[in-house]
Amino acid sequence: MAYEVSGVPHEDVYRILPLIDKHLTNVIPYTGGRYEKQDIIEGIENKLFDLWIPINTDTNNVDGVVVTQFTVYPRKKVFTILLCCGNHLNKWYPPLFEMLYSFATVNKCDLAEVVGRKGWVRKLKDDGFKQSVWIVEREFKNG
Repeated sequence: MAYEVSGVPHEDVYRILPLIDKHLTNVIPYTGGRYEKQDIIEGIENKLFDLWIPINTDTNNVDGVVVTQFTVYPRKKVFTILLCCGNHLNKWYPPLFEMLYSFATVNKCDLAEVVGRKGWVRKLKDDGFKQSVWIVEREFKNG
């Protein structure tokens, strides 16, 4: 099984939506209520987020989706991987993440961060990631 990986031009998000819709639907519940699918789509269209896809060259299926953004802090520019999910992740993860790291470097990012579930700590350890902070949250009732 071989993969071609690609960034998707912002203006093509609605054209490619039928190919990624199921992946977005599957990952949205893991955002902790931070995003709905339409938020991600509009963020890509408005150039707030970038969309990356792995294409299975045997089947021509889009087997996953990665959504990223730049997060600028007062002292660091960070390449943030917001969403990542799909089928056969272990097959397309290496070439896609290599492309992401190159993109981040070209864009003069100081580091990459991943917002995700605990399992990503183990997955990303071999790529040089380390868990640097814990985020704890408390929900407030509106109204």
